[in-house]
Parts: sequence; structure tokens; C-alpha cells
Amino acid sequence: MPYFTLFAALFFISTSAIFVKWATTPIEAVAFYRMLFSAMLLFPLIRVKEILSLSGTTFRYMFLSGLLLAGHFWLWFLSLDYTTVASSTLFVTASPIFVLIGNAVFFKQHPSRKALFFVGVALLGGGLVAYGDIAIGPRALIGDGLALLATILVAGYWLLGQHVRTSVSTNTYSFIVYAVATGALLLFSLTKSVNLVEAFKVDWKLYVLLAVFPTLLGHNLFNWALSRVSASIVSITILGEAVWGMIFGYYLFDESLTMIQITGASLLLIGIGLFLRRNEKDIRMQIERRGA
Repeated sequence: MPYFTLFAALFFISTSAIFVKWATTPIEAVAFYRMLFSAMLLFPLIRVKEILSLSGTTFRYMFLSGLLLAGHFWLWFLSLDYTTVASSTLFVTASPIFVLIGNAVFFKQHPSRKALFFVGVALLGGGLVAYGDIAIGPRALIGDGLALLATILVAGYWLLGQHVRTSVSTNTYSFIVYAVATGALLLFSLTKSVNLVEAFKVDWKLYVLLAVFPTLLGHNLFNWALSRVSASIVSITILGEAVWGMIFGYYLFDESLTMIQITGASLLLIGIGLFLRRNEKDIRMQIERRGA
């Protein structure tokens, strides 16, 4: 059941780039209303007693998770103004590398030399994608950089979720994280002098779609899965978002792909996939040695 849920969540989360591309309002407004509507839709499902029983440490973790998610959405949405859906989504799917680095640093799950070799393959693929974007122009490279920063933030979000979701229900965790992200994005929108009222009048339907499909049916299902599988498994599944990103970009936005970019994308996905597969074996071996 968790794996079926993961693949369903993958499709829904992949629709995010479509709605963001269609939006004509400022990126800050798109990110703010996505989180606001998501939190509002979850509000009737939360348990107040559970929220009141949360420890200070747990709440601090969720607060930080919300800030990371807010930063991730803003940077990724911004990257879509600079580069293609395919390239931006591809870089965001590199989050497994940073998730596994985090697992090594904070949870002492160290990758082997073979796993690190596969990281090198993935990085080579990412470099080829970036090289292919040079033909598009310097703006595309800026978009790649923004997407990469967004990837680092979402990796932190998944790691914190892996830690917290073992003791907090899905709806409560998601509601608090989305509420914190909403507050952070509201403050950011105000500092950027974004007219949120006018933005709502123009793109409110897209905001609702962003809240329902990629967030509640995407992120929320991933949050549910985090209590049943590791953040590494969730990250493996998210690799498929790059494929959907290329399909959506090609058919909906007439985005072309060069052979260099296709080769780079293939290497990136293969490298990350082999890295994760090797890393899972390494973790099992470490657990067996500790047990012995």
C-alpha cells in the first residue's frame, strides 16, 4: 500500500509545474496562496488535542520544516521563469543525493565508495543538462541554479519529516508545516510589495488546483508515507517527477530537448537510482554488522 500511494503521489506532485507555468501573477503570490489554501483545506481534519500535546522540540522541527518548504517553493517557482519545466524539474529530483548526505551526517548512514561513484555519475549528468542549457541562454543557467538551491531545501524538509512523522499524524504535521510556510511566504510577499488581493482575483482557480493536486494529493501523501518508509525511498520515487516534467514541458509548453540534455538527464536519473540502490544495501549491511 505505501508504494502504490507513492506512485499516485508522484503523478499529482508532478502537476505543480503546469499550474505554476500557467499562472500570470507574481511567484510570491503563487507560493503563498498554494500554502494558504492547503492549510485551510486541512484545518477541518486536524486534532487540536494532538497539537496541544506536541513537545517544544517537535514543534521546532516542524516550524523549521515549514520554513524550508516555503523557501523551496519560492526558489523552484522562480526557476520556472528562467529555465524549462524539464530542466527545473530535473534538478529538483536531485534531492535524493542531499537526503542521503543528510542521513550520513545526522543519522550515521554512510554511503560506500561505489555509492559515491554513482553520485559522480549523477553530477556528470546534471553538468550536461546545465551545459545544454547554455544554448538556451544565461537565464536558463540561473534557473538551474535556483532549482538546485530549491532541491537542497526540500531535502532538509524530507529529512525533518522522516524524523517527526513517526510520532505525529499526517494531517497535523502537514497542517502545521503548511501554516508556517504560509506565514513565511506572506511576510516575504509583503516585503516584495506584492499585491496579493489583485493576484487572487486573477489566478485564484490555479491556486486552488495547486493546493488540491500537487499539495494535498502529492505532498500530503508523501508525508503519510514518511511514517512507513524512509526519506530515501520517498526520494527514489520523486525521481519520476523529472520524466513527467519532460513530458509536460514537451506537450504543453512546446519545450524542445537537445541530445546533450537528454543524455545528461539519463545519466542523472541512472546515477541517482544506482546510488540509492547501492546505499540501501550499505545501510542493511551496517545494521547487520551492528546486530552481530
